Amino acid sequence: MFKTPAIITKVDNYKENHLLISVFSCEFGKKSLIVFGGKSKKKNTDFVKGIISEIEFNKENSCLNANLIQAHNWFLFDKYRLKVIDYSCFLINKLLFLEDKQSEILNTYQDLLISMNNNSNYLVDLIKLELEILKSSGYQPDLSDSVIKKVLGDGFSINANSYDELSILLKNDQDSQEAFSNFMEKVIVKVLNNLNINLPFKRSEIIQKN
Repeated sequence: MFKTPAIITKVDNYKENHLLISVFSCEFGKKSLIVFGGKSKKKNTDFVKGIISEIEFNKENSCLNANLIQAHNWFLFDKYRLKVIDYSCFLINKLLFLEDKQSEILNTYQDLLISMNNNSNYLVDLIKLELEILKSSGYQPDLSDSVIKKVLGDGFSINANSYDELSILLKNDQDSQEAFSNFMEKVIVKVLNNLNINLPFKRSEIIQKN
């Protein structure tokens, strides 16, 4: 028996009454699990794409139980935040496979959900999640001082590849957020193109323009 916090990244119907879910955890990486009877009213609300739950499963890859850790208010979300959920789960599902106990993916993703649930500006949290996904998958972009200056301007500087410093830098500067978001779009597209992976929609569709 195994138990771990995990992001549910995909939920599909399986046979008549069951579900096939994909989950990502730092302890076990990506796993596909069968939820027997998962389509029943009692279980169905426990398995929603994009939530974080403590998942209990056995060595036969049957999901035995799920306890909610962090939900998202999908019924209150606008189209942009709904697509952020789809986009985040797509990247995690396509790029992350192996366990990484040092990974900050779950914590960063939870921060993103909390920002969206609170109707706050979530762009910096999304950028940080993208960077963590790229780092864990081995496609970490170069964030050297020269790159930061090229993207944001000569007046900006951070310690090399410091995501926390970058987050602080971007937090209260909307122009910098937009500039770095455009940079991240190019990075993500390049990585996915090299892997022959196509996004189901453009990244720009998840960012609300002012």
